[in-house]
Amino acid sequence: MKYSKVLLDNIKDEINGVDYLCPKEDRRLLEKMFDEINSSCGIRVRFLAEIDAFDINGSGAIMAKYIDKIQSESVRCYLLHQIVSDKVADSASLILKSYLHFKESDEYISLPNEPDPAHIYVRYDNAFRKLKPKAIKSELVKLAYYPRDAFYLPFTMRMLSSWKIPELEHLFLSYLDDSYVTNESLGFPRQNQNYFPSASYVKRQLKFTAIACLKHYPSDDVLAKLNEYSECEDNDIKLAINKTMRAIQK
Repeated sequence: MKYSKVLLDNIKDEINGVDYLCPKEDRRLLEKMFDEINSSCGIRVRFLAEIDAFDINGSGAIMAKYIDKIQSESVRCYLLHQIVSDKVADSASLILKSYLHFKESDEYISLPNEPDPAHIYVRYDNAFRKLKPKAIKSELVKLAYYPRDAFYLPFTMRMLSSWKIPELEHLFLSYLDDSYVTNESLGFPRQNQNYFPSASYVKRQLKFTAIACLKHYPSDDVLAKLNEYSECEDNDIKLAINKTMRAIQK
């Protein structure tokens, strides 16, 4: 395995505790997990940065045994890629369960002066996209109804729309309306507090996701609604709407 400068820097940050918080018990579990991986796969790894950089065939099943035991959301998300890559049995349900654990955690919403959990939710979004897990379709549809989850999982939303699930047409249309997404629906505990990402940013990104998803619902009602919003002042939104309208009209 080739260790680039970037990887070596990431390992250094991990040693110094720069990238994420790892409780002592989680570190103990990681050491035990690494011992199993090294023994089983005939390699030597000691850091999450390594398993994030390399495909270690056969290690996914071992990681799957540990993901529920680890408490740090920032640590758990590093295990997703290999679990998916190795096609571990029932990995869709396992990763959904882990995402729901993240959803109930303190890291799910970044409070002022706290780090954005993007490094966590992006990994879940990629995992669901790669799995294409129709076995947990109903559970993913439930997540779509939570604006924060729809924002966190844009590729998952696009995947769901490609399955042409009828009930989601109205939901994606709703995400074009700013009044539909409120501070309460985003889980912001205080109305007059600044959060990152801001409610306005989330609303805008949800529009891009919804517009992309609506190309899979080629109806006159969708075209009419998109045409209504095509008069907005945001040029990027206009371009996205026009692209989707052209796709529907083909």
